[in-house]
Amino acid sequence: MLAQVTAEELRPLREVCRQADYTERGLWEMFGPVELPGRLGRETAHFLYLTREGRALDTLVRLFLLGVAVPRRAAAGALGEDLLEACGRWGLLERCGEAVAGLVRLLPYKGLLLATDQAERPEIARRADQVMGITASTAALADFTLRRPVEDALDVGTGCGVQALLAAAHARRVAATDCSRRALEFARWNARLNNRPNICFIQADAFGPLRDRRFDLAVVNPPFAVSPFRRFLYRDSGQPADQFCRRLVREAPERLKEGGFFQMTLDWVERAGQDWTEGLASWFEGTGCDAWVLRLDREPAARYAYVWVRDTEPGGPEEAGRLYQEWMEYFERERIEAVSTGLIAMRRRSGANWLRIEEGPEGIAGSVGEWVARGFLLKDFLEETGEEALLGARLRLAPEVRCEQESEGREGRWQPVSTRIRLTRGLPWVGNLDGRLAAFLPRLNGRRPLRDVLVHLAVELGVEPERLIGQCLPLVRDMILRGFLLPEGIPAAGSQDVGTAAGEGGV
Repeated sequence: MLAQVTAEELRPLREVCRQADYTERGLWEMFGPVELPGRLGRETAHFLYLTREGRALDTLVRLFLLGVAVPRRAAAGALGEDLLEACGRWGLLERCGEAVAGLVRLLPYKGLLLATDQAERPEIARRADQVMGITASTAALADFTLRRPVEDALDVGTGCGVQALLAAAHARRVAATDCSRRALEFARWNARLNNRPNICFIQADAFGPLRDRRFDLAVVNPPFAVSPFRRFLYRDSGQPADQFCRRLVREAPERLKEGGFFQMTLDWVERAGQDWTEGLASWFEGTGCDAWVLRLDREPAARYAYVWVRDTEPGGPEEAGRLYQEWMEYFERERIEAVSTGLIAMRRRSGANWLRIEEGPEGIAGSVGEWVARGFLLKDFLEETGEEALLGARLRLAPEVRCEQESEGREGRWQPVSTRIRLTRGLPWVGNLDGRLAAFLPRLNGRRPLRDVLVHLAVELGVEPERLIGQCLPLVRDMILRGFLLPEGIPAAGSQDVGTAAGEGGV
């Protein structure tokens, strides 16, 4: 395991990585827009070729990302003799004759440097408590999380500690739990590596001994795989189907302050003859929280089992075939036809609560926490605003709205055939729109009530105002819900007021 070491002792390692540009930017420039595999196989030759020049960055990538041996002289050139020896004492490197090899993976991510297992090492590949690095769900939760200043944050199932370390930048105090002692050792080491002293790590299952504490923000990237096994702690909850995720949803509200947020990545099952939203909706009944669920993907059961076996099981074809067969037999017994993947945001709030379950937009990329916060404000507005109040509202286009028109050549000129609006930042919603109505959107500049704008449009189109108003109000409500239109008093994303307005708390 990693040796006990202080943040000050680790400072030279951070500095060497910074100077060599062993950062997300540096890796992007080296590899381009490719997804680095969690386990190297056939790709090894490609990545070795890209790191062939022998620069300090090449050597660090080979040692700490690819996990391949490099000549000791090259390692000393990149790290320096003193740091090379220290990395050996700390458990980061091992001597292999005249070469040196990485024992752990160091991953640059969002300004952090994270130690995780080299999952392809034979002694690690089958460990139930292997500590994973940055997966797709890790990144999805990190980007989905609200980044407002808070007093108290919680990371449940912290793993290598990444969500806790990110929260520590905007929370006064962070608690992080995990049932795995080994994961907590990595997480504590990473907290020191990144100089995050405001995190308390606790060995516990889920919320564990925190029943008397309340948080402004709680996040969890749980072992959500719908699996018949208990082989890997990071993947398998050991509970039937999606019941562990349901348990987290039911227990989380009691750990939140008024206005506090709970955010989670998850998979949930779709059973034969059941609408995918029905079973999920029951999770939130009586929680005392407003909830927003975004479905990002859906896999048929057979494809779902195939991907998990392919990506996480280290055995050969015979073992993979046996595990796949067990997975599919389990799905058949449970009548599971498909599994959906998504994100949940819940906000504790007294009074009548709302629930929003929908297909998420395609192509979510980068941090969207500000848009999640704004989405809660917009839903609040719609819940509290009747028809007359909406007609009196002063609405404005969000700054990230764009209108696109598709045309075809007819009768010697371009004729519009479709018009759509989309958001260029945040949650990239897209909506189809009647071309005539699209013309009125720029008139919504926050200066006049909606009714006045619609009456003027009706006069221009030669239609009855009340008829046009009746047709437009559902469309306007939907555009507010998606964030195309913003009511007076709701700031645009990017404003510092968005996060704090969506809930209580703040440093």
